Amino acid sequence: MTTEQTVIAGLEEIYDTLALTIDAAPEDKRELLLAKVALLLAHEIRDPQRVIDLIGRAASSMQNALTQAN
Repeated sequence: MTTEQTVIAGLEEIYDTLALTIDAAPEDKRELLLAKVALLLAHEIRDPQRVIDLIGRAASSMQNALTQAN
C-alpha cells in the first residue's frame, strides 16, 4: 500500500467513525458532539490559526457542495 493509499484509508476510517458516532448521538446533541470533537482536535493540533483556517476550509467546502447541488 502506498503512502497516499494509507492516508486515504485512514481518512475513510475517520469518516466512518465520525458518521457512526454522529448517527448514534441524540439528534439534539449532534452539534455539541461536533463542537467537542473540534475542540479536542484543536487541543491536539496546538496551533489556533491552523485550526481557524481548517474551519474556514470546511465551511467553504460545505458551501461549495450546497451551491453545486442547486
